[in-house]
Amino acid sequence: MTIRASLLGLGCLGLALVAAAQTSFADDKVFQQSMDKYLATDTGQQAIGKAVEEYFKKRQEDARKKQEEQVAAQMEEQFKNPTKIDVGSSYVRGPADAKVTIVEFSDFQCPYCKRGKDTMEEVMKMYPKDVKVAFKHMPLPFHNQAMPAAKAALAAGKQGKFWEFHDELFNNQGSLSPEFFVQTATKLGLDVEKFKKDSEDPAIEKAIKDDMELAQKNGIQGTPGFFVNGVAVKGAYPSSHFKSLIDRWLNGGKAVATTGQTNQNS
Repeated sequence: MTIRASLLGLGCLGLALVAAAQTSFADDKVFQQSMDKYLATDTGQQAIGKAVEEYFKKRQEDARKKQEEQVAAQMEEQFKNPTKIDVGSSYVRGPADAKVTIVEFSDFQCPYCKRGKDTMEEVMKMYPKDVKVAFKHMPLPFHNQAMPAAKAALAAGKQGKFWEFHDELFNNQGSLSPEFFVQTATKLGLDVEKFKKDSEDPAIEKAIKDDMELAQKNGIQGTPGFFVNGVAVKGAYPSSHFKSLIDRWLNGGKAVATTGQTNQNS
């Protein structure tokens, strides 16, 4: 039964009751008693319930469509005026001359960021010559090992092992601790004493905080967050979503077919 049919049915019922009230009922109390009696029946309850259910379904669908239209409009605006994110001294994977740069803001303790990391690996396999990924740090305050992990990764980077350490952190999120960081440094063949000293270097902490400020300045409040040639992706979207954006950039910024996606973030 459609909303219209349900409401028409209720409308007919209402007219019938009103007519009866005008000709037969002595006062409003009698009318109310008749209405209450109808609503106490299975038929009455089902009619009201169905009408209300369909009404709210339509409202939800209208809201969903409106949101999709707003997102699409925002996306078009971003392709026209992409956000300029300075890669700076961030570690980068991929060819230097890649046509598409993805800037990733991430937290080593965030489970959704692990999904984001896996997605970036998928994307780079799909576009080995056209995509590079720059990693920026956004350790969230409620992840107690996120900041120490970020410092440890940058300390490892001073010995040329940032990405190896990055992978170990994401692949062992449940083990993050000062002891694990040292064990990983040892496993990767780092000078452990230098690693420990570099982890406490104020310059490393400043670099992390600079990344965090950059993220917040550009509207990234949760993790993971990405910019695909300046087009924001807020959340752990699947590789197919990134593919649609990359393909569009490789197509000169012209729109290409896309599919609906869901996302998650912290």
